[in-house]
Amino acid sequence: MKKAKKVKDSPKEGSIMKSVLEELNVKASPIQEKKKFDLRDIFWNYPEFVISTYRKFIPLSYILLFGLLVFLFVLILNSNSFAISLRRSNSDDTFVEGVVGGVNTLNPIFVTNNYIERSLESLIFEKFVNIDSNGQPYSGIAKNWEVKENGLVYIFTIDKGHFWHDGTKVTIDDVIFTFNSAIELSKEAGFDSVGLAFAEMEVNKIDENTLQLKINEANPVFFRAISIYILPQKHLKDVEINKIAFAPFSKAPIGSGKYSFVKMDTTSVFLVDSAYDRYEPKIKNFVFKLYPDDKSLEMAFRVGRLDSIGSWDRTLSNYVKEYSNFVNYEIVIPDREKLVFINIRKESLKDRNIRNSLNLLLDKEKLLDEYNIGGKVLKGPYPSSSWAFNKDVDFHDYNPSKAGEILKSLGYSINPNSGYFENAQGEVLTFTMSYLSNPSNNRLVKLIVDYYKKEGIFIKLEELDYERITQELIATRNFELLLYEIETSVDPDQYNLWHSLKINYPDLNLSGYEYDRVDILLEEGRQSLDRAVRKQKYLQFQKYLVADSPAIFLYNPLFEYYVRENLEGIDFSNISHSYERFHNIEDWYWK
Repeated sequence: MKKAKKVKDSPKEGSIMKSVLEELNVKASPIQEKKKFDLRDIFWNYPEFVISTYRKFIPLSYILLFGLLVFLFVLILNSNSFAISLRRSNSDDTFVEGVVGGVNTLNPIFVTNNYIERSLESLIFEKFVNIDSNGQPYSGIAKNWEVKENGLVYIFTIDKGHFWHDGTKVTIDDVIFTFNSAIELSKEAGFDSVGLAFAEMEVNKIDENTLQLKINEANPVFFRAISIYILPQKHLKDVEINKIAFAPFSKAPIGSGKYSFVKMDTTSVFLVDSAYDRYEPKIKNFVFKLYPDDKSLEMAFRVGRLDSIGSWDRTLSNYVKEYSNFVNYEIVIPDREKLVFINIRKESLKDRNIRNSLNLLLDKEKLLDEYNIGGKVLKGPYPSSSWAFNKDVDFHDYNPSKAGEILKSLGYSINPNSGYFENAQGEVLTFTMSYLSNPSNNRLVKLIVDYYKKEGIFIKLEELDYERITQELIATRNFELLLYEIETSVDPDQYNLWHSLKINYPDLNLSGYEYDRVDILLEEGRQSLDRAVRKQKYLQFQKYLVADSPAIFLYNPLFEYYVRENLEGIDFSNISHSYERFHNIEDWYWK
């Protein structure tokens, strides 16, 4: 057998093979490198590429990914198109408003300062007479009237074209029932009824269309007093008067207003266009969304759930300005006043020079500007827009030099070490300010403390919830300084705020102010129906009151109403209060 021979390449063959391989290698190399950076391969195998890259740069990749997600989330929340896309499918006939707070009662026979309750009542019920922004009456359920016996007797004719939401007619008996119930409740201890304003009024039925109201003395604000919502007799007549506040009606009312009540839960109140009124609004469904705090309201707004929000504090609602598809309607409310009541009952505040100094040491213009809540500085008991405003009064405008002279005459001087006013015994001039705790007030009182600190007055704060401030502090009048907001009237009558007969609970002279000359002027001012005579009385009243400084008048608040820009028909030209914003809702429509 022949053995196989090992064959060697000849030099010539080896050279040829080597050149071929080199040529192939040269041609192959560029192709291989190109494949290495080919974007098509990267995209084709992107999961593996992304994962390997992500792992390679941990933990930096974690940070970048989280930052990207946050950026995208904020971008989406601030997107107008996103917000619009989340609107309801039936948005052409539905309106959703967001509010902070809750509802305790929807029975309008009880006085309430709850912004939500008042807004709902204005939609569900109708007033006996309405009052315009100038304080003049116009028709409601009463269509016309006649004044007799020098303003002691009023004859009203009822408009028979009003219907309850169950389809039955509003009658004169409903009106009489409402007035008499309000009067009776005002005399029952513990009930703050609208009847307090006409507790001695006599109500008489003349016929099925005519009603007589009789009072003991002329009252220029009588029409405002009787501008109350009318209740259906048949739904409440069998309820004992002292139990009417707790009747099911308070949570599921039946009215004769433009919208009827559907249902209410802890998060929403639903209304629907009344089938029995004379209006045909484009907005058929009205929803009030209730939120526990401003942060929850803001989130709901940002994700597009709301068509409107109302605000009394532009700092808290500043986020709305980020959305170009919302417009702002605003109005300074002249019938609401923010002030600090000074309790004259307290020994530390009996001297009016101390009270004057507290006014002189507070720069209200600067305070309101820094507070950034909106509104207009209030110099005295009346806004400058009032026909009774007296521009010639010394309003104790900011003047620390004058205040220093007054306090020096009382034995106080600035301690250069502490920076506070002290008496000869080294006692710091200090007072306690009580206030209702909420985000706006919390911000305001801290500013007030800082402003007085710079002027040498030490202010301690007493933070209270609504129940304590109304049922304890106001009831007992146990405070030194009280930051509080009150509702007045377009009419200058402030008898209930400053007359000496009104210093005890439940009346509203919280300062305990007493001066016989002021009493006489307030009495004479409400006894005459002649505006010229009344004006003279109130011009003098302001001089005496401001000179005595029973309060520090701060400002009239601003109400801002943010609404989607494609909602037409809103009219703020003839309203005095925020809850009157729906007065022409039958004209609102989505464009």
